[in-house]
Amino acid sequence: MSEYLFTDVTGYTFAQLSEMHNSSFTDYFFPMHMTPQMLADFWRINHIDANHSVAMHSTEGEFVGLARLGVRGMRAWCGGFGIAPAFRGRGVSHLLAEQMVHVAREANFETLQLEVLSQNERAIKTYKKAGFVARRRLLGLEVATATLPEAESLHVERVPLETLLPWLSQDAELPCWGRELASLLALSTETIVAPGPGRGMNGLVIQRSHGVTRVQAAVLQSELTDAELASLLHEAAGEHAKIQIYNEPASSALYARCLRLGFTEFFSQHEMLVRL
Repeated sequence: MSEYLFTDVTGYTFAQLSEMHNSSFTDYFFPMHMTPQMLADFWRINHIDANHSVAMHSTEGEFVGLARLGVRGMRAWCGGFGIAPAFRGRGVSHLLAEQMVHVAREANFETLQLEVLSQNERAIKTYKKAGFVARRRLLGLEVATATLPEAESLHVERVPLETLLPWLSQDAELPCWGRELASLLALSTETIVAPGPGRGMNGLVIQRSHGVTRVQAAVLQSELTDAELASLLHEAAGEHAKIQIYNEPASSALYARCLRLGFTEFFSQHEMLVRL
């Protein structure tokens, strides 16, 4: 332990933090390059707390690794954990994970959670050694809009996100950190609804970017047929060629329905948690 120093990240600019991030995620499974502005947005949306995030350096001042912690009430979330390439394979990830848990425990948080790609076996072992337990599987789903069943006539409205808040807060399937209401309210989104009979509601909260529509949240209250759900998705996609859903729980009703509509998995993560 004496070879390494741990600090919070209150003294760093976003330019410095983005350099640390990009070093930590060099050669990661998916490209993770972030500009200072991208990182600042990530911090804002996910409530990253500089006081509880951990930077790791050698005694010579070399950057070793970073663990970012988001905070909501008595819960904490690791929103980025990585080791610089020059220090990989030395066991330092275990030291950083232990320090991350120690900081969360000292702050009296009740839980600390994170997501880790299913193929990242080394990281999973590191987190298990630090006390984390896998809670559920989260999937990335995608479909080419043109392959969805043809759109049927469906009454659709564009409404403010606040229209869906009463239903989103009642969702029996807890969303992952990045899809919680606190994150949705910090994003620039569109909300598309197809009111159901009675007081039922069906709707999608989406973002559009670079030819892709991403579903950030869904409410499916009334008995929409698969064809009607496909129509709602067509409306959400607009001219975009692809629809994606990130971190959908494998146990959710939406996951099963998306598979029936032709969505395929393009990544899988384990949501892990340690009770402090």
